[in-house]
Amino acid sequence: MASHVDELLAAVRRGGLRVTRPRRAVCAVLVSALDQHLSAPEIHELANTEMGVALDQSTVYRTLDTLEKAGLITHTHLPAGASVYHLATEAPHQHLVCAGCGRTLALPESQIAGFAAEIERRTGFAIDPTHMALSGHCATCRTA
Repeated sequence: MASHVDELLAAVRRGGLRVTRPRRAVCAVLVSALDQHLSAPEIHELANTEMGVALDQSTVYRTLDTLEKAGLITHTHLPAGASVYHLATEAPHQHLVCAGCGRTLALPESQIAGFAAEIERRTGFAIDPTHMALSGHCATCRTA
């Protein structure tokens, strides 16, 4: 994990940003949570408990905003207003959120590309399907 954090921090430096203690802690949390999508409050909690770095929640939000502007992380809006963050190095994907159990599934961008292209063809509007989540019911909840 340390080498992945170092790689992310090297990208921070290449982007002309300073590597501050809060940035280091947030990067470490994001790397340790690879394949997970964390909200800012979850990142804040993990930075404080797992990384041992006492951060103010507003610092976490500012750090996430800076990392996103640098193209190092992305966020997605989930139903119920929560935004979740993950490394930009993850393959682009769509989020499917079950309204029944809350489970989030990742759908590769390639599987929704036809849908996005059809919307653009019909309306001229180019959507960013990776920036939002689709809600519905998973197979388990549908059969329950």
